[in-house]
Amino acid sequence: PPGHRFPIGKYREVRISLQSKIEALSQDEQSRVDCDFRISPLATVEQLITTHDEHYVQRYLNGKMTELENRNIGFPWSLQHVNRTLSSVGGTVAAALSAWEKYCKRHELIQKKKHNRQGSFEDTTHLCWSAHVAGGTHHAFKDYGEGFCIFSDIAVAANVLLQKYPAPALIQQSNNHTQKNQLST
Repeated sequence: PPGHRFPIGKYREVRISLQSKIEALSQDEQSRVDCDFRISPLATVEQLITTHDEHYVQRYLNGKMTELENRNIGFPWSLQHVNRTLSSVGGTVAAALSAWEKYCKRHELIQKKKHNRQGSFEDTTHLCWSAHVAGGTHHAFKDYGEGFCIFSDIAVAANVLLQKYPAPALIQQSNNHTQKNQLST
């Protein structure tokens, strides 16, 4: 909301800064960066309940949180904020899936080249990465939120990956916070 203490503008500033730095690179450097900016999809209820209690998810989405719960989160409930929250989680899920799928494609291509002995190549599977500049909502717990975090986007992304691909794919460690992400295996 206008005048709120949460610095929401920082996400736009980070994106603009990153885009400016990439645009300032030479064409050759830009071709090696392999970076594109996408609009975040909205997280689905199915994705959210991989990590969070379904009753909690539904109460938040439908504006049924108590005043105390909203105060603990740090934002008043609004449909605009629901969409912002779903976009934040959805963007992190999309980034995680994108990186893992790129890794799988590169790994498969390298294995084919090795099998067919097709010239020299560099194993670059370890260079697959993805990021979401508006993510990092790690203060949320299974059935409540706090510290401006309703859902834990990183834990949701990890659980979606683990459901889709039965191999450990993502681990996030935060050294400057005591909260632990909910990660199922």
